[in-house]
Amino acid sequence: MATIRKSIETDASATEMKSYINLKVLSRSELQALFDNAVWHGDTLHISSKLGNGTIALFDKRADITIELSLFGTAAKKTLENVLDKELKQLSPKK
Repeated sequence: MATIRKSIETDASATEMKSYINLKVLSRSELQALFDNAVWHGDTLHISSKLGNGTIALFDKRADITIELSLFGTAAKKTLENVLDKELKQLSPKK
């Protein structure tokens, strides 16, 4: 099985990222299979689904993602990483 492990630097506060994730990421149809069960505990989103289990921990100016993928999730790893990158990099500093 595989793991998605990313740390993304942003210009946003944890509160801003949490709002963005609630509005723009959790509603994405491509990610709903990954976020079957998504629950916030403070600034950490705990997720579980048939594709895997993990967390998205938010800090001011950084998001740390760790998702342990199931066998089904491993098959979709590249797609899941691409969608997460695209969405969360919207918060990244412009280079």
